[in-house]
Amino acid sequence: MKHNVKFSPEKRKDSAGNLIAFNVPLFADIRYGGQRLFYFTGYRVDFPDWQDGQLIKTAVAVEGKRQVTPIDVNRRLKLIQAALVTLFDPLLVAPSKETIKSTLDQACKKVQRRDPEPDKAGFTFMFETYLSSGRLSAGRVKQGNSALNHWQRFAAKKNITLSFEAITPETLRSFERFLLTEKTKGKKTGKVSQTRGLNSIHSILTLTRAFWNFARKELTAKGTIIDYPFESYRVPGEVYGTPIYLTLEERDKLYNSTLSSDRLTRVRDIFIFQCLTGMRVGDMVQLTRSNITGNKLSYIAQKTKENPVTITVPLSSKALDILSRYNRPDGRLLPFITDQRYNDYLKELFKEVGITRTVTRQNPKTREPEQVRICDIASSHIARRSFIGNLFGKVDSAIIASMSGHTKGSKAFNRYYDVSEDLQKQAIDLID
Repeated sequence: MKHNVKFSPEKRKDSAGNLIAFNVPLFADIRYGGQRLFYFTGYRVDFPDWQDGQLIKTAVAVEGKRQVTPIDVNRRLKLIQAALVTLFDPLLVAPSKETIKSTLDQACKKVQRRDPEPDKAGFTFMFETYLSSGRLSAGRVKQGNSALNHWQRFAAKKNITLSFEAITPETLRSFERFLLTEKTKGKKTGKVSQTRGLNSIHSILTLTRAFWNFARKELTAKGTIIDYPFESYRVPGEVYGTPIYLTLEERDKLYNSTLSSDRLTRVRDIFIFQCLTGMRVGDMVQLTRSNITGNKLSYIAQKTKENPVTITVPLSSKALDILSRYNRPDGRLLPFITDQRYNDYLKELFKEVGITRTVTRQNPKTREPEQVRICDIASSHIARRSFIGNLFGKVDSAIIASMSGHTKGSKAFNRYYDVSEDLQKQAIDLID
């Protein structure tokens, strides 16, 4: 039986009649015997990255909460095509839709299959167990997956087996040098560059140490003892310079700007909302309409997952104005995109609006001071810093901490739990 399949993102419009362009489901449009079936491939993509029926080389797709490469996506699309040929070619009568879906489900699962019997005391298995234990925030799990990928690349380059026995203090020092010197290609430019700063290396090694403590405890309880290489190895410390953030004038310049595209307008709205609420990106992407009560935003910060703390932030008139522009069918407050794309678009946004002043920062790789344009280092972190920086010194630090999500044990915000809602409202009025 003849059939035809075409892959394309779903074309759906928002309440304002605009085509939803980001984080869109990718479907297989299957036509056969006068019938039509849309099959969800399992991936979400951005329309700007879709070209001629396949992902362009720099595209980033998403499967659930996991980012995947164009190679992964195209591999699955080819499996779907092959499965349909195998199903339809011998048939004279159209199969049922249930049969087609079942066939494609089985084909797609082949991509996701893992080894059936992993070493349950091995480094990789225990690392994945740690990441799925529920002890970590979503952001920390993402960092952990990245750290495990770094370890696997290191082991492949050094031609060693990734095991607890193979990792000694000297191995940790070698891994640190690997992280500092590894060269990779930029996603947008294709240029080879050193991508990790010293604070990022600190984060990777600190997370590895936390994993090791978890594994040692779990395996000891099962009668397996592993060495502790961190006794003779010191994780490099973190060093941060003076926080860089937007002034209220710059923030309002962004807020009032007329931009060249709907894409940058959406990014601007997300960034300004973050400036007005002080939340981390990992928390913001989880928000739905259920987090709003009256003119107040309430949520539990991911970083307080083990000891949940509800954070309440009064919404300013600007924040409410931004929310009024969106009514998403999935209930999310804002049309958020991937972290990397968000940061890329922010740099473009700052340049278009003319926020290009020169600032002095500490180079994340050398830790030496350097002068850069603020538009060239624009990221989501600047929004959070803008919230805190524009309030700091104007109100009690505990009021700021109660809205920014700093934990109870924070030395800088030791009066976290003694703040009234009236004081919070007065603080928000200062930056409205």
